[in-house]
Amino acid sequence: MELPVKTQMDPCTGTGRFLFVASQMMPQAPLVLFGVEICPPLYHACLVNMAMFSNHPYSIVCADTLRLGLSGPTSKMWDLGNRWVLPDLSAFYWKPPPIRKDAFSLKAFTELK
Repeated sequence: MELPVKTQMDPCTGTGRFLFVASQMMPQAPLVLFGVEICPPLYHACLVNMAMFSNHPYSIVCADTLRLGLSGPTSKMWDLGNRWVLPDLSAFYWKPPPIRKDAFSLKAFTELK
């Protein structure tokens, strides 16, 4: 019986311990790991840890999880993961319209996609 592929995402990866322990707990399962870390030194530590300990494919990006407009593992953002030199992910950041005293519209702000 073939198992379906599972994904595991950690929005605050740190050094990647949660992801590589998940990888070690299910060594034979079809598992894909995703992580986001904002701090570059922790991001680099996570890349090293994942390379040493993970048994599964993974994509780790250095970004701010709270500002990313994540569309899931199919997003092109994940293709920019696992790079030692940090890529520019600003195209994937959610940017709310500026709030100005003379141009703020609550209706427009709540209807953002």
